[in-house]
Amino acid sequence: MSEHVWLEQAAPYALGALDEADRAAFDAHLSTCDRCAREVSELRQVAGLLALASPAVVQPPGLRDRIMADARAVRPMASHVSAPSQSEARSTSARSAPGPGGRVRFVVPWLAAAAAVVFAAVLGQRLGGERNARLAAERTLAGVRASLDSTGSALATRDSLIATLVAPDVQAVSVTGTGPSPSARYFLDRRRGRIVLAASSLPPAAPGRTYQVWGIETGKPPVSLGTFDTDASGRAIASLRIPAGLTIAVTAVTDEPSGGSPQPTTTPFLAATW
Repeated sequence: MSEHVWLEQAAPYALGALDEADRAAFDAHLSTCDRCAREVSELRQVAGLLALASPAVVQPPGLRDRIMADARAVRPMASHVSAPSQSEARSTSARSAPGPGGRVRFVVPWLAAAAAVVFAAVLGQRLGGERNARLAAERTLAGVRASLDSTGSALATRDSLIATLVAPDVQAVSVTGTGPSPSARYFLDRRRGRIVLAASSLPPAAPGRTYQVWGIETGKPPVSLGTFDTDASGRAIASLRIPAGLTIAVTAVTDEPSGGSPQPTTTPFLAATW
């Protein structure tokens, strides 16, 4: 097996994608090949940056308790309305009997009207509470769905990055820039029209600034591939689309105003020649 074929297995090995037999063979080869050992070490550093490819989605605190509380709040009202007992019926009948001198007391109509007002107020309050509980439950459910959608999008992005890293026809270049030793590793997939940049030791861009990646075809002006920024530790990983028809000969990074520039306005760094 040629050295080139061994190098093709470096990325799947670093990501744990080889089967048991191929992994054992590659382990044996690593003990005698410094070049493959360096390649695997660099690829493992890039794999560690995959966690930065998208923001983590954390379940809101107390989410389950809020959902269960909202569910208990929405309950039938029938169980709270009961028929009057026999003693209550007798008491009402006694109060409605004619008084002295044959005059009929008007207690029963007055009590009925008062009861109706109280019942309407209680019913309105209960309906309002149940409506608010239902709206709160709907808002909670919408938040859960948004979190799930965000998680699905993050997983899709990460799967796309992994597919680019392990593709057999992907070119890889490591570069070190100027200043306090920032470095980057580019993965160029011409067939899929994508380039992945994994940067380290690169301080976050200043307020109102961003980092912009350029693809340069021989004899033509630079073409923007997109922008990115690093985290507080100076690391970032970005997957960028290559415009159709652009044959990249050089890639480079510049420091630009937020939103990017039509053409570079500062000195390029982290440049790689393909």
